[in-house]
Amino acid sequence: MGGAGNKTELELGHCLRLPREGPCECDLSLTCAKFVTTPQYAPRLRERLCLERQLADDAQERGWPREVERHHRTSTRLQALFEELGEPHGNDQ
Repeated sequence: MGGAGNKTELELGHCLRLPREGPCECDLSLTCAKFVTTPQYAPRLRERLCLERQLADDAQERGWPREVERHHRTSTRLQALFEELGEPHGNDQ
């Protein structure tokens, strides 16, 4: 992850957005083209995946289908990040 650009450390990886490009929103969506992560973040990614699954279950119990969808989308993105990193992600849950 070298290079001449800036990188902002985030909870689950780094944002390679330049300051002139405005504030980083990578942590919000995990789909920003400037978001990158590495295997060192795998434990945090696993924690986040577990949390997203819990939140989806809670939203289901409360009858909030849009929240269920949102948490499922985030879970799917996290699983894709694990696959990109070649890391196990506990897909059995």
